[in-house]
Amino acid sequence: MSMASSDLMSAHIRVFNLGNLRRLDIWLSAVVLLLAAIGVMVLYSTTRSTSSTTPYYLLQMMFIPVGCLVALTIMCIDYRFLVSLAPFFYAVFVAALVAVLLVGVEAKGATRWLQIGPVRIQPSEQSKLALIFMLAWYLSTIGSRIQRIPYFLLAFVIAGVPAWLIFQQPNLGTAATLGPIVFAMLYAAGCKRSHLLAIILLALVAAPLGWTQMTDYQRTRVMSFLNPGADALGSGYHTIQSMITVGSGGPFGKGYMQGTQTYLSYLPEHHTDFIFSVLAEEWGFIGSVGVVMLFMLLFARALYIARKSPELSGALLVVGIVTLLAFHVFVNIAITLGIAPVTGIPLPFLSYGRSFYLTTMMCIGVLLSVNTRKGLFV
Repeated sequence: MSMASSDLMSAHIRVFNLGNLRRLDIWLSAVVLLLAAIGVMVLYSTTRSTSSTTPYYLLQMMFIPVGCLVALTIMCIDYRFLVSLAPFFYAVFVAALVAVLLVGVEAKGATRWLQIGPVRIQPSEQSKLALIFMLAWYLSTIGSRIQRIPYFLLAFVIAGVPAWLIFQQPNLGTAATLGPIVFAMLYAAGCKRSHLLAIILLALVAAPLGWTQMTDYQRTRVMSFLNPGADALGSGYHTIQSMITVGSGGPFGKGYMQGTQTYLSYLPEHHTDFIFSVLAEEWGFIGSVGVVMLFMLLFARALYIARKSPELSGALLVVGIVTLLAFHVFVNIAITLGIAPVTGIPLPFLSYGRSFYLTTMMCIGVLLSVNTRKGLFV
């Protein structure tokens, strides 16, 4: 029997406990709801004149209560029970990723969705959280043995399987998010720093091989990032228009619902990948920094929860989730500023997208669940 399973049985846990709702972290919840409200405001500004039957901002407003219900439900579940089921979750989502490659639905040149009756799901999004749980289970089970090379390398194998399957869709942006997660969780688990450094050096040496494995479309995106002006009306168009939109906002912005780049449809994908560009144009540098500070508050509070967690598995879950969300925030903003290639990584709580929004709220639910275990009320 694994260490995680034995600890679970000895603790005599209550798998589902509505009493956890009394321990809701007010500060964390307030920041999440504020970011969600800002997201709806920006979506309303950018999609209010859309010709679609149901505007994106209304759909997002409908996602919020559903997401909150999901988060609160997960909060009431003891995360140690979920960690004990991590191998099962991992196997299910690896199977789902394989199914995507075999019978998935193609859209916009990529096969990323599964059609189950009237519902279309994107397993690559939820597989991020499944990997975090799997690594938390594995690392808390082996304990100090993570300092041995075989156990250390096995963590990369665990992460590499879903990463490779996601890359084959092709979905480079989502696959790339798994790398920082495994590095951060290994660091938090106490692996040898020299082992991490060796992996980083090996990755740099192998980078040319990775280039050969990329599709022509992915290579074009990287090249357009390095020189967007070379194809200003083609592959570099998104980057150039985003930079113009951000710069036009100045220090204080043009004003709410006064963004001309968005209203005149110069900026593509303004409700998903480039939502921060809209924010920067209308709210300016000051407003953009304010939103970034809210994300920083969210991550700081979450890491405080990790530091106070009585179990290693809880701390590892929080570290993995913070890394996932922080990577999305950093890369998305970097893309809008033209300092990272366009990879289709959404901004948490602001970008429109059902699968990613659901994953994000599931992550918040896990944070709240870990918080209930240590009784953090301040």
